Amino acid sequence: MRTVLAAAMASAGLAGLPAAADAVEPKGRGGGIEHVRNVPYPDRHAPEERNAGTDLEFATLNIRSDSPLKDVDPATPGKQRRYAFAGSYGDGLQIIDVSQPAKATVVKTWDCGVSQGDVQVFRRADLRKWFVTFTHDDGYDFHADSQCAKDLARLGFDTSKTEGAGTYIADVTNPFSPKTVSFVPVPQGSHNQTVHPSGKYLYNSNSDLITSPLPAIEVIDITDVRRPRHAGEVALKPFPGLGTESHDVTFSQDGRRAYVAALSHGEILDTTDPAHPTSVGTVVDPAINVWHETDTIRIKDPVLGERDFLIAEDEVAGALGTGQCPNGGVHVYDITGDLERTPVKVGAWNIDDVGLTEDGTELDGGGVCTAHVFQLHRKEQLMTIAYYNGGVRVVDLSGLVGVALGERGMGMRQLGWYRFKDSNTWAVKAPFADRKGFYLYGNDHRRGFDVYRWSPGSDAASTSTGTWYAPAQAEALARANAAKGAPQLTAVCLLGRDGARRAAAQAGLALPETRLVAR
Repeated sequence: MRTVLAAAMASAGLAGLPAAADAVEPKGRGGGIEHVRNVPYPDRHAPEERNAGTDLEFATLNIRSDSPLKDVDPATPGKQRRYAFAGSYGDGLQIIDVSQPAKATVVKTWDCGVSQGDVQVFRRADLRKWFVTFTHDDGYDFHADSQCAKDLARLGFDTSKTEGAGTYIADVTNPFSPKTVSFVPVPQGSHNQTVHPSGKYLYNSNSDLITSPLPAIEVIDITDVRRPRHAGEVALKPFPGLGTESHDVTFSQDGRRAYVAALSHGEILDTTDPAHPTSVGTVVDPAINVWHETDTIRIKDPVLGERDFLIAEDEVAGALGTGQCPNGGVHVYDITGDLERTPVKVGAWNIDDVGLTEDGTELDGGGVCTAHVFQLHRKEQLMTIAYYNGGVRVVDLSGLVGVALGERGMGMRQLGWYRFKDSNTWAVKAPFADRKGFYLYGNDHRRGFDVYRWSPGSDAASTSTGTWYAPAQAEALARANAAKGAPQLTAVCLLGRDGARRAAAQAGLALPETRLVAR
């Protein structure tokens, strides 16, 4: 999440950020998860942010039939290899071959110097091509000397009109030779963006806060990928607080629903007609500080039946370096049947690492340790989730049906974890999960790309399962934390020092002299 923090601090100003070191910690600690490999990123445009990984996605693609590389899916026509598409701050999109996880290797970098680099990869069956989308938010420096900018100029696009803000699209059908194909200009910036399962519409999340009086999701028609056009906006319900612009959107697999994390609340949209979505339900929860990401999962219990759940992640204080673990966690709502219109909270979960962070490089306050980007593995009823300095986690969701129906027990339970002293893990995902064990991949804002393996049957469950809170407990904990008031923070989701100071002044806050942190 891109967040600039205006803080009314009891103490004086905050120190600036040191430059990221080239070397990374070779060994960390954990339970149930082992570290397999670290892959550094090439340093192209942002030497002050080396290895600054952000989000990532996966695809299994055809390669040349005469390639000596091993086919990872012989049952599918053509020769297949599995790739991760990993975003970064300034240094382009890394295309990483993870067909053999222990030998993961960058095979190509799409030189597109954006920030923050949210990634989506999707297939257009009608075009028989794979595409990737890559975002640039307003307030960051767009590296206009990037190859993608030069390509777009030749194609007739003028990125300077929005100072680079918007979404960049490349054809990655041949992962060894990505080709820039088009650009979606968005003056408010593309903080995140999500492509509808049809591959023909893109929903933009600009994530702006208090200076955005008419919150909305920009809808882009990309039926003609080379000529995107703005198809309208989806107005979001305004709520008091941080603001109500969308931070992130997740579509259901069938494309009939969109789940919006709108900073101050959650919203469910009917996207049966993706060009004209309508609101279905809204969730306002005082226990959540920053709605960062939402998604849904259907959990089947062999005895109790099945329920549908909305999973919401809270990025407390917009990733402020408060110096302790834990901060924001995961909140769960029952949306089965008619409850979709009026979701019912089931409870909340967080890691049980209590203490100081091991990394103090974000701000004087210390490192960041709050829930961030997660991925749900529906069939396996598992979640992978990143916690910045808290590292990577694998979580069991199979117990949610019981607590939703009033049974005692833990709705979510950690199965494995791993963290380094220098962890700053933005996202951790996997192309597939398996309860017998699987590889997962972290995109880290200091370390680059990390390969891990979770194996069941370790001591992880007995030593660190996390903490499950009933709804009333979660709300009471949020009230208690707010009452502590140390530090008193207001997240201002704007980019750039000047813009942040203007927004802070409007809110009656004073922004200390410091380098601002972007998330």
